[in-house]
Amino acid sequence: TPHATPHATPHATPHATRHVTPATPTIDATLHRREQTLAWTMPARMLTLDASDGAPWMFLPPEARVAFDRLVTAGTPLADSAFGRPLLGVKTGCNEPFLVPRDAPAFEAAALRPVLRGEQVRPWRAEPGTDAILWTHGTDGAPLRALPRAASDHLTPWRRRLAARTDARHAPWWALFRTESARHDVPRVVWCDIGRTPRALVLPAGDDTVPLNTCYVARAPSLDDALALAAILNSPVAGAWLAALAEPARGGYHRYLGWTMARFPLPRDWPRALALLAPLGRAAMFGEPADALTLTAAVARAYRVRHDEIAALLVWCLR
Repeated sequence: TPHATPHATPHATPHATRHVTPATPTIDATLHRREQTLAWTMPARMLTLDASDGAPWMFLPPEARVAFDRLVTAGTPLADSAFGRPLLGVKTGCNEPFLVPRDAPAFEAAALRPVLRGEQVRPWRAEPGTDAILWTHGTDGAPLRALPRAASDHLTPWRRRLAARTDARHAPWWALFRTESARHDVPRVVWCDIGRTPRALVLPAGDDTVPLNTCYVARAPSLDDALALAAILNSPVAGAWLAALAEPARGGYHRYLGWTMARFPLPRDWPRALALLAPLGRAAMFGEPADALTLTAAVARAYRVRHDEIAALLVWCLR
């Protein structure tokens, strides 16, 4: 009788008993959740995400698991789409010297860029912030060969500590890391790394906001692509699918890490999804987001699935 905790709902204590027979191996699953004890029997193959070694266990009743798999078959993993693999936000390795007040007078305006933390991300918008990041890289993304005078004066007292950062072994001591997510030549979709549900917003091309490493970023081919992806991530459909797979955190929160989001399925007929979802995303950016029912219906249509095909997953993961 193996005991398993991966990917169970927070505050839940699941266990599963495997019945191995030559014909149809089954699992008796029991899940203790929010003062409830829930039990069901399912085929053994439904216990894991897939057949690969080390695949995470998924405690979903059979109907919810069928709905989860229905979205998988209706989509293409984000990592295999035109967006590519999610990018972790910029990592400083030492926030104190790099994060300064946005209106700090000592620095040239070009040396400061606004920052975005995961906790600031809301669906379609960001909570206001007061900090900026002292940007020590050029337009090509590489660390500057020499720092401007004001930046050098500010950072030099921190030199020993900055040089000791693990990521700084093969870079100038003033370098930042994971800077690809800060490129703003194309639109970007940014989501929080942890939350009760996913929260995503769009940064249009030219917006030089720097998402920090409490965010993840997808670089989009166009603004419409970004709007459609954000519409999906802000929908109950994405919230339910990711609640089934994302690593749990305390208090009903989930971690929307790179490996999880890389597997998130996007509708196979992406041009059709753009036509359906980009207008909803554009309206949301201008302060008129669709309600949950409208967004759920539009996203289901984009996947070419009926509501009844995914209802069990929505009910299980979002209640």
